[in-house]
Amino acid sequence: MWKFLLADKDEQAVNVTDDHCLSVSDCGAPPFGKQKTIIFSSKFLTSAGSDDLGINGSVTPVEFCINADENKDIYITRISFILGYGTGSNLYEFADAGTPLTNGVKLSYFNSFGEEVTIMNPKANYSFQRASGQLVTNTNWETRGFAAAGDYGYFVNINLKDIMLPYGIKLDKGTNQKACITIRDDCRAADLFNCQAFGFERIE
Repeated sequence: MWKFLLADKDEQAVNVTDDHCLSVSDCGAPPFGKQKTIIFSSKFLTSAGSDDLGINGSVTPVEFCINADENKDIYITRISFILGYGTGSNLYEFADAGTPLTNGVKLSYFNSFGEEVTIMNPKANYSFQRASGQLVTNTNWETRGFAAAGDYGYFVNINLKDIMLPYGIKLDKGTNQKACITIRDDCRAADLFNCQAFGFERIE
């Protein structure tokens, strides 16, 4: 750890860590100045603009992505899946298909090294529930009234900032980085199936 002297009358010493951060206390209030973050929210979309994940991707996988912005860094801190289907289901199924998926719904991102990093690959309802980190029982995971009044379904929220500290997944501005959901099975058992990303954009 390095030490520097502040240019004030008291010549107080401050510490700079090996990560080049100032070791200071929190004053309990935000600093003055221009806010450098704005809210980000977007659905995962195909190149044609569709957000419907409930498709058949068993022959030709289909990617739904959020791409890096040309001018602003994007930080994705949370994603939210919603699935709706016609009849009551079980945790071992995908939607109400009666069986789990074969290949799974791959959630991944492409990092600054051009590598694809897989976050999760759920094949059944319990796989989605598990990723949320919430306590799930056989009676509390499913609800009603999604795509139609009598439909069944559920929400799943995944806090990426709990996995990728401290700000979740970063998509660097002006790059080919992206976060993707790849449908590799027949997911048409889900009448309502999409995913929304939340986070913030860092501006100059």
